[in-house]
Amino acid sequence: MNGSGVRVWRLTVAASGALGVWLAAQQYDVWWTALSQLANLAVAVLFVALAFREPRSPWLRGGLTTVMVVVSLAYLPMQNGNLTEPWSVVEHVVTPALVLVDFLVVGGNQAGTRWWHPLSWLLPPLAYLAWYLAADLQVYDALDPSAPALFAGRLGILLALLLATGFGLVALGRARGSVLRSAG
Repeated sequence: MNGSGVRVWRLTVAASGALGVWLAAQQYDVWWTALSQLANLAVAVLFVALAFREPRSPWLRGGLTTVMVVVSLAYLPMQNGNLTEPWSVVEHVVTPALVLVDFLVVGGNQAGTRWWHPLSWLLPPLAYLAWYLAADLQVYDALDPSAPALFAGRLGILLALLLATGFGLVALGRARGSVLRSAG
């Protein structure tokens, strides 16, 4: 994909993230307390920047992809979510899929992922968790700290999912780099 094609693609991804946030804001008064909406907002803002300049490091795109994959995979089982509302489809299916395609196919620096990137990609979700607990947000029934054993178990599953996604992205990014090097 050429430079202008990448720009249009990334602006489309940004628009999808913005649309998800806008639709959720129409549905919920406190949309800004949920990880799904905050992750989509981050995609909306950062993909506008990525449309005009891709950093040498894949760290930012990998971190966004990791969070969006977890937003997608964790939504249905952990939130008793559904995909009957347009905001939910955009936030939990469309935007995560676009971000994943961007990481795996569109971007040019995936092969530069480092083994430690997935560990550092935990920082934004952990910051959200700290805020979630400190502000007693109670956004997710499945993450209720008043049931410590259940909370710890589900948190462990989410952390494992984040790490597995991150290390999977590292492996896929490196494999794509190897394929491109051998083809070129």
